[in-house]
Amino acid sequence: MNKENKSYQLTCLFLSSLNQEKIDEIIQKIKQLITAENGSISETTKPIKKNLAYQIKKHSEAFFWSPSFLLSAEAINKFRQQLDLEKNILRYLINIKKTETDPIKKETSKKSLNEMVDKIEPLIDKKMSLGEMAKKPVKEKISSDKKEKVKIEELDKKLEEILNQ
Repeated sequence: MNKENKSYQLTCLFLSSLNQEKIDEIIQKIKQLITAENGSISETTKPIKKNLAYQIKKHSEAFFWSPSFLLSAEAINKFRQQLDLEKNILRYLINIKKTETDPIKKETSKKSLNEMVDKIEPLIDKKMSLGEMAKKPVKEKISSDKKEKVKIEELDKKLEEILNQ
């Protein structure tokens, strides 16, 4: 089995009725759960009280806390079970963080539709025989019915005619 630690992001919502000492106790307990499984916390934030967009378990406010940590894939289920047992946590979410070694998705370049259409090869005519298709050049330009650009002077004249009527 793979014993390598993965990078995770935990987002946790605590009850808004808790005082700072109780929140610190819960945070310490979570940190101990991570370190007990040979994990480590890489970065963390301070708990911040936020208004929720919708009520969760009849609560409209909660303390928001979001640490990043390293933990093995085998230990993450045990960690989730321990978080489920904590009554002062309204909700939590654990996401796998992308590391720098993960492949980065290439951003698609924003091109106009005409530029993309110009690069599309013509569809093969179904009536052609295989021999005719083989003889046909691979890259043919698509003949497109592009409208010619109208000069600004011509537009101004047409606008004046319309407005004078």
